[in-house]
Amino acid sequence: MPATRQDAWSQEEDSKLAEIILRHIKEGSTQLEGFAEAGKCLSRTPAACGFRWNSAIRKINAQALQEAKAARKKNKKNRQKLKMQDFSRTHPAEVSPAPSSAETISSTDIDRMIRFLHQLKSVADLTGNGKQADEQLKRLEIEKKLLDEAYLKLQKEYTSIKNNYESLLHAFQAVDEVRNEIDPGKEQPR
Repeated sequence: MPATRQDAWSQEEDSKLAEIILRHIKEGSTQLEGFAEAGKCLSRTPAACGFRWNSAIRKINAQALQEAKAARKKNKKNRQKLKMQDFSRTHPAEVSPAPSSAETISSTDIDRMIRFLHQLKSVADLTGNGKQADEQLKRLEIEKKLLDEAYLKLQKEYTSIKNNYESLLHAFQAVDEVRNEIDPGKEQPR
């Protein structure tokens, strides 16, 4: 894995970051997934990409962001429409054509429509909740990775401080020993 960069952002990197994030938004993906992809592509952490996007690049690309969100919304409607068509093809008995104004609707037809709507609702609930759970899982994985990195950094700092403390303690002990050799009868204050 290449080293993570910490230098200033170039205009080319800003453009690549915007391109990746806007593509993820258009495709119905999450910004967090975009940050992860951009981090790999630009040799930066996902957190650095997210910070750069939110602090500078998003404002510059406000119009493109709105267009990407509109495209995502349109794509989502198209996917739902396709799901309905697929469901209608796979469950033809559940979907009957609407009766003309001269026809009456039987209780059997009403029961079939109710069953169809319940099935449709349960499919929508499953796909919606699954997507939310996936997004939350990805957010938590990124957060865990960031916390692990912070933990390792703190652990290194703790080890360094502990080593410095032990060195200082040894130096004080050496000073005490030298004082005792110079003036053995005098007790040293602490």
